[in-house]
Amino acid sequence: MPGTAAARATSAGAKSAGTAAKRVRFGFTLVELLVVIAIIGVLVALLLPAVQAARAAARRTQCQNHLRQIGIAVHNYHGAFERLPYASLWRKQNTSAFTAILPYLEQENLHGIYNPKLSAFDPANLNAVQHRLAVYLCPEMNLPRQVPDIGRGESGAPGSYAVCVGTHSAWAGPYDGAFLFDTAGETSFASIRDGLSNTIFVGELDYGLKNYKWSGTDEPRWGVTQWGFGYPGYSVATTVGVYNSDELITGLNEFQTFRSDHSGGAFVAMGDGSVHFLDTTIDAITLDAMATRHGGEVYDSAFK
Repeated sequence: MPGTAAARATSAGAKSAGTAAKRVRFGFTLVELLVVIAIIGVLVALLLPAVQAARAAARRTQCQNHLRQIGIAVHNYHGAFERLPYASLWRKQNTSAFTAILPYLEQENLHGIYNPKLSAFDPANLNAVQHRLAVYLCPEMNLPRQVPDIGRGESGAPGSYAVCVGTHSAWAGPYDGAFLFDTAGETSFASIRDGLSNTIFVGELDYGLKNYKWSGTDEPRWGVTQWGFGYPGYSVATTVGVYNSDELITGLNEFQTFRSDHSGGAFVAMGDGSVHFLDTTIDAITLDAMATRHGGEVYDSAFK
């Protein structure tokens, strides 16, 4: 029948069209795929610096917070004893200021196991000084070697901060900063005649001295900053050397001078508890003025 033949023809045509439709494949050509990969690569390249900058900013903020907590702890110590903690108890084997303020950083238990009548690195005190404390570590600080290196005689956990004893060598003095060794007397807020907001209390140290080496070798030691040992370059610092240097320039002066792994400068906590970033380009005279407690200097603000 004609109708039946036409229907059959129509059905055959539909099946043929359906088969052709099923053969169509959707996807990327090789060129298109390469273009997409290139676009993704460009986007990643654009975003990566922003991510890194955000992380660096977060680390800077965390370092500021650590110094602010330390500054508050120093104030609480002063409230309890009516004086500042000693930079070091040299008569009692180099107990550091950072050991003294442990109770005011919610570390009463750690302070309780430390015996100030013994050396900071006496075996009886190792459980204390080998303890890493986040509040004493700048998250930006790089450790290019193992710390402590027990095999080479090191015992204490690393630290990133040091109290300021002034503008002269911390080995010889005179000590014109906010903190003193117990052999040189004691200080209080009343001793800071330049004003608490104008006087550095605590600043940064790092393991960034590329030409500071292990004794008798040519192997870089980088630094020795440790919170538990009250000694120059460990937890005591000055402005006697080149500020924020990554190498020794004037003998061992840079070993005991404030420096950090932050880009362009270092943070300091002032006597009033405020924390500021001091640029590497700060004038040396201004920096020295900020490091003294009673110099009577007048200077423009160096804070950024």
